[in-house]
Amino acid sequence: MSIMSRLVPILAKRKAKEIENILNNPIDLTESKLKSILEAHKNTAFGKDHGYESIRTPEQFSERVPLYDYYSMQPYFERIHETPNLPIVTADPVIWYVQSSGTSGKPKALPISKSGLADYSRASMLFMMSFINAGKEHRRVFDGTMLTFAAPARLGDINGVPLGYMTGISRELIANALLRKLIKPGEEIFNMTDITEKLWAYAKYAVRENVTGLAGITTLAISFVRKMQNEFGPSLLTHFRGTKHESRIRESLRDDGSLDLQTLWPNLILIGATGIDADPYKSWLSKTLPQAVLWDNYAGSEGIYGTTLLPHTNNGIQLLPHINYFEFIPESETEKDEPKAIPLSEVKKGRRYEIVLTNLMGYTRYRIGDMLTFIDTEPYSVHRIGRKGRVVNLAGEKLTDAHVNQGVTMACRKTGAELVDYTVVGMISGSRAHYTISAMFQNQVDLADFAAAFDEAVMENNGEFKHSLEFGALDPTIAVRMVSSYTERIMAATHIQAKSKPLTTDESLLASIET
Repeated sequence: MSIMSRLVPILAKRKAKEIENILNNPIDLTESKLKSILEAHKNTAFGKDHGYESIRTPEQFSERVPLYDYYSMQPYFERIHETPNLPIVTADPVIWYVQSSGTSGKPKALPISKSGLADYSRASMLFMMSFINAGKEHRRVFDGTMLTFAAPARLGDINGVPLGYMTGISRELIANALLRKLIKPGEEIFNMTDITEKLWAYAKYAVRENVTGLAGITTLAISFVRKMQNEFGPSLLTHFRGTKHESRIRESLRDDGSLDLQTLWPNLILIGATGIDADPYKSWLSKTLPQAVLWDNYAGSEGIYGTTLLPHTNNGIQLLPHINYFEFIPESETEKDEPKAIPLSEVKKGRRYEIVLTNLMGYTRYRIGDMLTFIDTEPYSVHRIGRKGRVVNLAGEKLTDAHVNQGVTMACRKTGAELVDYTVVGMISGSRAHYTISAMFQNQVDLADFAAAFDEAVMENNGEFKHSLEFGALDPTIAVRMVSSYTERIMAATHIQAKSKPLTTDESLLASIET
């Protein structure tokens, strides 16, 4: 047992009290956070423009400060680009710009401050501490290497202030020494931007290590596991032939050239998931790495919004009200010119909302563009996180990526499918409309059964979809096999931190990713 695995449980027990307070006092914490943000930023240009000095209650805050998004905040961001040391939206200077993943359009350069990053570090710590507290065996994650999938911290600069991806920036600036110690393999691999070269570099590194966890960019981690399992085995054997690692590769290599990753990494117990809905991949990951626990995190370019604090499956992600002041726009209001946002205390279990964020990073009543559903309100827990506006409406069914993720997840459970990549394409041929699931499976799956299970699951949660199918306005969904990873194509065509697209109307992509 390493020194880390002995010391960390002590720290985790201390953090357990903080976690208990977060779960038991969310409203007091989020309102206190708002007061501290208003006090800290009252003398900024943004604070003066919106009368922070005279705001005393959350109600006054929502009445006097309008809702913002990236485009309405641009005048302030442009001022920051020109004078990053002046208090424009934060009292302390901007120290870095985050290149967003570009999920909702062109990548953006978002400012972060030192105080905002300190909150980011606090939240990151809770992710690890809650995992450790969930079981004594979890401390073994520190006995080996936690492989971190990160993007470059430095892509350039804006008026002398560096620009990079959050996964890279956080590893350079994160305050906690414990977390810094976990961040491997290092700059040489982190800074690679070619996905093929980067995944092969990770593969060579990981063969030499006792890998106990995977974390960072989840789309990249999933691609890495898939390639390790199905593609890299023979090449790794050739590369390490004659070394001390050859025998371990041979023991893990099956007759068909695939790798048994449980044999290769018998001590891998953590898979950290951030930025995507990982539910559709759970069946495959649990079969591939049966000892690993999937630990969800909810974060973005503007901060960390939630993480797994409860050691129970299917309990969603718990929000972090001590880091952010939360408001929510009901789904029925999101497309209105002046939507009404409600506080955390008024949300309802089972309802879907657009999240509105206020935090020390300088984002105030900020619409980050995410939609989510509350799976519970005691404590406040969310799931089915997707992007606002990602809706396909071929025949009145108003299908969203949340419907797709849930439908694919349930289809995997019903058919036993081990899904490793997918996208759903809305198509119109002549007067007929239907959806095509392009999916890559690790096991043999009856495509017709999978498509039927998808339709059945979506109908349970989308009355318009059910009506359109039953009345013939929409033809039944079909499923086809994906043979070339769509997600990897997105990353290769855009950037290493790009996210997958569960729902699209781009029919042309089918020809490039199928047999």
